[in-house]
Amino acid sequence: MDATHSQIEQQLQQARKEKITIETTIDQTRRKQNEQDWLEEDNYHLEQEKLALLDFLRSGWQGEEASGFHRYLEEKQREESQAWKKDLQAKRTDLETELQENKAQLQKLEKKQATLQKEWNA
Repeated sequence: MDATHSQIEQQLQQARKEKITIETTIDQTRRKQNEQDWLEEDNYHLEQEKLALLDFLRSGWQGEEASGFHRYLEEKQREESQAWKKDLQAKRTDLETELQENKAQLQKLEKKQATLQKEWNA
């Protein structure tokens, strides 16, 4: 019984360590998500500033060449904006997936820990 008891105790200690590691990983993922939120907010503000600048420039430009250049700048800004949005969305999806996987690992570990605790108490 002592060998079994000792083995269960070691498994419980290992499960506690793993739980702490997973909880730390979950916290880090949540921090990354918060940073992602800030990036998205900054990107939104930059996009608004770019659009305001383009409107300002449009009001000062005249002639066919200026109009063509303005359309070129608008298209480049739109392409850049779409690329940023796509990248930010991909990162958000990756972080959400990482968080869900970590939560699943934590649940599995908590079940294992509960089972070991029952064995320990038996």
